[in-house]
Amino acid sequence: ALDKLGARLAPDLLARGLDRHRQALDQLGVRFAARAEAQVSGWRTRLDALERLRQTLGYEETLRRGYAVVRAGKTVVTTAEAAGAAAALEIQFQDGRLAVMRRGAAPPTPRKPAPPPKGQGDLF
Repeated sequence: ALDKLGARLAPDLLARGLDRHRQALDQLGVRFAARAEAQVSGWRTRLDALERLRQTLGYEETLRRGYAVVRAGKTVVTTAEAAGAAAALEIQFQDGRLAVMRRGAAPPTPRKPAPPPKGQGDLF
């Protein structure tokens, strides 16, 4: 009689134990998801702040404040001496670029257009 009672009781105890562990696992899952979301949100906030900082440190922001970038060819000119030695300068403002030449300097020679590619020929 005791064996029959034990056989009936064991599955019930096992089921209750499984239910208890399933509930604990579900609670851990909810806590993990909330923590993961909070961490991703923190990373997103930090990344947004770093992007704003990067933009303020870029030279385009300096142009918006009224400054200009002066170039001689592909070189940025940072001194009056270097600007005086250059035959032509390009000044970049916030809204565009302006080419400037010294008086008496010969204008830059225009480049010849590249020859058309050989092979296919004209289709018309």
